[in-house]
Formats: sequence, C-alpha cells, structure tokens
Amino acid sequence: MTDRPATISIGDGIIDAVELAPGHVDDLPGGAALNLAVGLARLGLASGLVTRFGLDRYGFLLERYLRQEGVAIFNAPNVDFTGVAFSRRRNGEPTYEFTPEMYRRRIAFTEEVMNAVENAASVAVNSFPFDDARQTDDLIAAFSRAKGLTVVDPNPRPRLIHDMAAYRAGAQRAMAKAVLVKLGDEDAALFYGGDRNAAIDRLFGLGVETLLLTHGGEGASLRTRSGLSVSVPIAAQTKPIVDTMGAGDATLATVIAFILRQGLPGNAETWRQCLTEAMQVAAATCAHAGGGLMFPETPLKARG
Repeated sequence: MTDRPATISIGDGIIDAVELAPGHVDDLPGGAALNLAVGLARLGLASGLVTRFGLDRYGFLLERYLRQEGVAIFNAPNVDFTGVAFSRRRNGEPTYEFTPEMYRRRIAFTEEVMNAVENAASVAVNSFPFDDARQTDDLIAAFSRAKGLTVVDPNPRPRLIHDMAAYRAGAQRAMAKAVLVKLGDEDAALFYGGDRNAAIDRLFGLGVETLLLTHGGEGASLRTRSGLSVSVPIAAQTKPIVDTMGAGDATLATVIAFILRQGLPGNAETWRQCLTEAMQVAAATCAHAGGGLMFPETPLKARG
C-alpha cells in the first residue's frame, strides 16, 4: 500500500445503532469520518483515520472493522466510552439521538498525527467539534502543515451542537484553509438560512476555490471561484433505497479518489465525469444498510 496515495480522514468513529425495522437495532461501525476513511480504502487508496473511541466492546468492534478494511488508526488513549448514534428511518432518511459521549468528543493532534497530515496526499475533515475553539485551533495548525489536498465537510448535526454560531465560525476558519469544501443543502440551511447562492458567495468570499454541493434527491453540483459550474442528477436507482446515511460520505470519497488519480479537474467535462461516478457510488451505497461505501453493479469507467 505504500506506493499508493496516502489519505487521512479526521473526525468521528462511532457506532451507528440503526433501527431499520421497528424494534430491530443493528450496531454498525459508523461516523462520517470513519465512513470516508473506509470508502477511500475500498476505492483502492491507502487510508488512515484520526479519531477517538473508547477501550470498550464498541471500540474493539470499530478497531476490528477498520483493520479488516485496511484503514490505519490514529486513536489516542481515551478514558471515555465509544460514542453511539441511535437512528430511525423514514423513507430511508435518518433521525438521530446521541449518547453523552458524543458531546465530549475530542480529537488529539499528536506529533504522529501531525506527521501523517503533513505527508498525506489528502487530508479530509468530515465531522468535527468546530464549536470547540481549542480543537479548531489544533486542526488549523495541522492544516498549515499539510502538503496535499485539503478537504472540509462541516457536516453539522444540530443535536450535537450547543452553539451553532460558534460551530459555523469554527467551520468557516477551517473551510478557508481548504482546497475543496463539501456542503449539503441541509448544511447550507443550518449555516446560511437555506439560500444556496448566499452560501456559495459566502464561501467564495472566505477564499474557498472549489465547492462540492450535494442536493439529496436532486443530485450534486460543482462550483469554482473561477466560474466553472457543473450539475449532475442522481444516478438511476436499480435497487430500493434502504439507507441514505452514507450517501454524502461515499460521494466525497469518490471525488477525492478521482482527484488524487487524475488531478484537480480543470474543465466542466472532467468534473461531470467525476460527479457522475460519485452519484453512481452514492446510489449503490443507499441500497445497503449503514454508511459503508458500495460499488454499483456496472463497474466505474477505468481511470488513470
């Protein structure tokens, strides 16, 4: 794996306690950053996850799963329990409740982590306690050492955030340092009142160069500060939707892998190819329970 691009994902590694049928709960490895790290590994990239989970039975489940998936783990010693997100589904869409540990999430930027960030081909933050100023400072310091592609998906979860204004401010500090920012329509609504154009203008004003925008059932789009604009619809669904939870993480993983293999696209047609692949992977992921990236039945086009 050493001859392949190294990717680092930073954020939550938790248990998703998923109730797909009333009274039946499955404990699945999850968290946006964990899903992203596993997705990148499944896409053939060397992948590492900077996270925090406990030395308990759920933590051992996560560790075993990540090692089986070939993901390197950066998990500093922790006296707290592993966080659990309990979710129910309506038409495949999750609603969440969180255990107390989720409100105490901490990411430790050890020297080992800082060195990994510095030398990675990409560093992606996907779920992070941006309302904690000290942790955001540590993240910005890590980003300042990164030599590769830097990516931020703020991924706000309202039930986890005590102060949305502080969370938005922290996320904006990080997004201003990123090459690529992913923002879903729900995230734009939480941060900027649902005005998509206002959100785009605000982020370009921060200095963001490239925006990956996800629109749920409307597909995805790409905007650059230089004026490129590309939109693609969702992929045709060949199987019933089971769970939309991992669709955004699968989309982001596919885009990162595309960029690392082909470089940052410089024209609309290449971006369209990238987003079309991402929508195919997202559709396949939605046909399965949990947030793990899945591949479409028809193989993706061969890439250089």
